[in-house]
Amino acid sequence: MVQVHQREASVMYRPTVLVKQGWLRGAEVKSKVGEAFISFKGVPFAEPPVGELRFKDPQPKQAWTGVREALDEGPQCPQLEIYSEKIEGDEDCLYLDVATTSLKGSRPVMVWIHGGGFMWGDAGSKLYGPDYLVKHNVVVVKIHYRLGIFGFLQLEDEEAAGNMGLKDQAAALKWVKENIAQFGGDPNNVTIFGESAGGASVHYHLLSPFSKGLFHKAIVQSGVAINPWSCTTSPVNLARRLVAHLGKETTDSKEIVKYLRTIAAHELAGALQKLASLPDKTGSLIPFGPSIDNKSADPFIPRHPCELIYEAQDVPVMFGYNSVEGVILIQTFASRGDLRMEQIFEDLVSRILYEFPTSKMSHARAEIKDYYFGGKEISKDNIDSYVQFLGDICFVLGIHEAAIIQAKAKSPTYFYRFSHDSPEKLSKHLLRLEIDIKGAGHMDELAYIFCPEAFRDVPFIKPGSVEQIISERFLRLWTDFAKTGNPTPQIDELITENWKPISTTTKNYLNIDAELTPGVDPDEKLWQFWKRIRTTDTTRKLQ
Repeated sequence: MVQVHQREASVMYRPTVLVKQGWLRGAEVKSKVGEAFISFKGVPFAEPPVGELRFKDPQPKQAWTGVREALDEGPQCPQLEIYSEKIEGDEDCLYLDVATTSLKGSRPVMVWIHGGGFMWGDAGSKLYGPDYLVKHNVVVVKIHYRLGIFGFLQLEDEEAAGNMGLKDQAAALKWVKENIAQFGGDPNNVTIFGESAGGASVHYHLLSPFSKGLFHKAIVQSGVAINPWSCTTSPVNLARRLVAHLGKETTDSKEIVKYLRTIAAHELAGALQKLASLPDKTGSLIPFGPSIDNKSADPFIPRHPCELIYEAQDVPVMFGYNSVEGVILIQTFASRGDLRMEQIFEDLVSRILYEFPTSKMSHARAEIKDYYFGGKEISKDNIDSYVQFLGDICFVLGIHEAAIIQAKAKSPTYFYRFSHDSPEKLSKHLLRLEIDIKGAGHMDELAYIFCPEAFRDVPFIKPGSVEQIISERFLRLWTDFAKTGNPTPQIDELITENWKPISTTTKNYLNIDAELTPGVDPDEKLWQFWKRIRTTDTTRKLQ
């Protein structure tokens, strides 16, 4: 049982709740932006995935005796910290946090799934402080899940069938369904939302039969299951190469799993970084990520997401992206020099045109290069064009297609584009960007929705600024959608426009900038260009 933390003795109120597994004691905490709220941190939703449970599907958390303290966030999954280049985290990472204004009542629930390329990150308040959201009368849940090889080892065998990290997320959603009423939440009104790999995760839950009935609405930010980085190919070969690098030559799945369970967690998390021959640690390829797991006894992704997308759950969904998504990738690519930028261009074009006839690939590649670079060579001299290319290929095209397909369901599908160019951007500070790209970069909307404690000295939102108005709008749109399935149920001085869902004939969307501007067909020139390029691909055309 976790010990009582003396440093919390000054808190006003120490509430307890009884969940299915036992008693929890949280704390009333002072909000950064409003009235105090009740916080429960480090709540276990599954058994620690260690020892023989490493690479297994998450197992139900066993009951505990006494009162478990819920004051500290759970650890992140072992991962390489990008800037320190040290492995940090703990394999015992299946915890969630709950923030609520009251244990009474029955309020809408918003469950956050963090991003990080399925390799990095956690749901902690360092980036995702719940202070802004919770004051809008919703219960906020943030979940950790297994990452990298721990969450996505795939051997096409029941020994390690893949997608354990996605099943961790589903286990957390089951915990929410069973227990959230004790925190003043409505188990029959749950919205899942996430960004980047978290957005792709939300989309996978929409597509997977594994997650049916666990949520009622979804917000998909800057990432979908059909983006070129969202479904890992050749995962078995990668696992075998890794094992060989660690000193074990075998192709037997049972032997691989048995051997990998003997490797210390931090050593295993760092092993990939030592393989110089592996692909770059970028969004162009996720070494261990979601994959087709049809060898599992209970598959999460039984077929390719390009097939499953037509069978998505019929619930209200919001899709969107930012105007310069490629910012998340540019620092790594550009730092390698012009030749490496050209190689990445070739690689990404090949990925998105993977079914293209070989005889016509060269012409299509030339057209794409001319569209983005106007006949110029790819180099740091046209970095803005390169950022746009990266964002379109890795994020925007797939999000457009996913939204159009989802809109064929009976429930409404909303589409947005965030384009505000703020003087202080989360992407600039988090990625330590050396270049200034105009527009809204990948992840920049997060500073308007969450209160990032790691950047408390950065004035993302100054009182009375246009950024404060944008933040208030984001929060109203997101929480009203969670409450009603409609992001604009009420038009007033803050929410000045009606946001229409995509119809059978019109791709309605909302542009979020200093003002809210409804429109149709965002980035239509881009969409029509790629639609024309893909008409030669007889197997799978853009919608």
